[in-house]
Amino acid sequence: MRSSLEDIPEEIIRHILLYLPPEHTLLSFQLVSRRYHHLSNESLLWRWHCRSSFRFWHPEHKLEEKLTALASSVDWRGLWITRKRRNNRAARLLDGVIATKHGQLKRLKGICELGYDVKDYLLEQCHVDETAEDVLARRYFANSALDSIHRGVAVERWSRYQGQALSSEGLDTALGAFDMFVLHDQEQDLDYVVRTLDSLAERFRAEHPTFEDLSTREQALSLVRWLRANHLTGMDHPEINYRNLRNCFIGHALSEETHPSLPIISSAIFTCVAERLGLTAFCLAFPSHVHAAVYAPPGKDLDGDETGELDGEKKRMCLDPYGSDHEVTLSDLRLRLVEFGWTQGTEAFLKPSPVPIIVQRTAQNIKATHDTVRHLTDNDILGSEMKRLRSGHPGLNMDAAVYASMWAELLMKQTSSFHWGSNLAAFLQKFALYWSEDLWIVQKYLVPLFDRFMTSQPTPRPPRVGYHNVHETLAMLENIDNRIPEVSRRYTADICARVLYKIGQVFRHRRYGYIGVINGWAAMGSSSLPMPHHLDAAEAEEEGDVFDPTESVHASMMGPQRTYYTGLKSTVDRLRVAQDNVVIITDPRLIPDDLHFVAGKFFRRFDPETCTFVSNIKEYYPDD
Repeated sequence: MRSSLEDIPEEIIRHILLYLPPEHTLLSFQLVSRRYHHLSNESLLWRWHCRSSFRFWHPEHKLEEKLTALASSVDWRGLWITRKRRNNRAARLLDGVIATKHGQLKRLKGICELGYDVKDYLLEQCHVDETAEDVLARRYFANSALDSIHRGVAVERWSRYQGQALSSEGLDTALGAFDMFVLHDQEQDLDYVVRTLDSLAERFRAEHPTFEDLSTREQALSLVRWLRANHLTGMDHPEINYRNLRNCFIGHALSEETHPSLPIISSAIFTCVAERLGLTAFCLAFPSHVHAAVYAPPGKDLDGDETGELDGEKKRMCLDPYGSDHEVTLSDLRLRLVEFGWTQGTEAFLKPSPVPIIVQRTAQNIKATHDTVRHLTDNDILGSEMKRLRSGHPGLNMDAAVYASMWAELLMKQTSSFHWGSNLAAFLQKFALYWSEDLWIVQKYLVPLFDRFMTSQPTPRPPRVGYHNVHETLAMLENIDNRIPEVSRRYTADICARVLYKIGQVFRHRRYGYIGVINGWAAMGSSSLPMPHHLDAAEAEEEGDVFDPTESVHASMMGPQRTYYTGLKSTVDRLRVAQDNVVIITDPRLIPDDLHFVAGKFFRRFDPETCTFVSNIKEYYPDD
């Protein structure tokens, strides 16, 4: 008796289709017969593939709504195809980013604008196998795109507060936005922060079944004591750990085993959980130590008695979730203000602080941590520990956190303020030199604010040029991105004799001692060669300076018959180094781990046998 594929029961075919790669289903299986075509296109199958193939989704898809609807009412097959096409587009763009520096920012922008829909793909590329021929470049640019997508989410969240200076909504995600700047490949994004706070509120309520019967004062005190008993606020050994960078991030505080946090984050955790429990709670931006305040419901005081007061001593209470299980009286806080030298306007510190103020205060804490670490030049171990986060390289994380603080100040200050643009030039310079892949974010969110600010200024106003002007900064970056590669060749015996080292060689700086990688060279003098535009660093005036694209210094100023290189080190990729200061290193064990990561900007992989990085800038240096 002969059997046929058509004899297989539909239940078994459906089961097989769950394990068949969806690409095979589309390209071959569904073409076998009409019956197989029908079974291959059932909504339940493609809903399964959407859930199993993709973990992260762009908000535009409204996935949660679709999952609660009837499967047949959603085009799950079409949705899977859309997601697959976006991954394919991201793959083509990433290949282009790695292949050439020309148009690199434009391609990165194309990837980033696909948002969370390509996060699954980028995470795969961030962990591509070591055997990949372009492993360093692929990991570096996948990380760069993913980090930029995360920053875009954070900036979008903060941008909502423009025109909402007194808003008390969204404290959890507004603070969680800082975590997005140092998230990398980890789990603790905005959704994680919200889910974790929801879970804490549910745990507390389950452990306190009579919570609703308590007065407001008793509810607030029971919550703060529970949080502190579970080590969800405060920190151990503050005399050593207070200025650790991780203490500034609510996502870190919620996810780390010991949950360390600054007073501002501890108060925010209390406030966010209290709100979920039905309490009216706020943070108080008290000088040097943020507190929390809880208000009684309308018509009641804190002890549950009837009262006609709207905002009296019996209607509000203060707490220090960071350091105390007990209520902090208003009289104690007023006395502290007098000790600080505040004699007027003290009540402003005892009123609820809007979210923009708390975000700006967090940004100030990050900068204070940066300033503290910067002065620890004699204690590298302590400084490294202070910069340590759950993932990423300490120095790069610190830079990203400071960058976040600069974004926060621009977005949380209202453009109607005369001082809105006071920090703009510093921000634009940092963005252009170190975070140019965020060009799409600046275009989308900062340009409208800059235009609004300029319109609001009185006329005549002094012209804004260079880094004082968002449009000019963006135009400069786009011009650099569109430049045709300028080739530097070893085409004469003179050049070969004077340029001793090659792209990719690892060196120690003779004078400053840092480890770097050569990523550019120029033989200066009568036969001077211009530095290729992918670096532009040869225009720096002093050795060790970082290139500023708005400045120009002629090659002749560098002296006759001198050879210069540009060196990449862990936190800077455009340092100019004289050949006399290059000491070649041949031991791979001396190369810092973070240098291996940032090397992907210019190199494809590392060759341990020769202790050199394989060039990915052959279009500029074809002979190296």
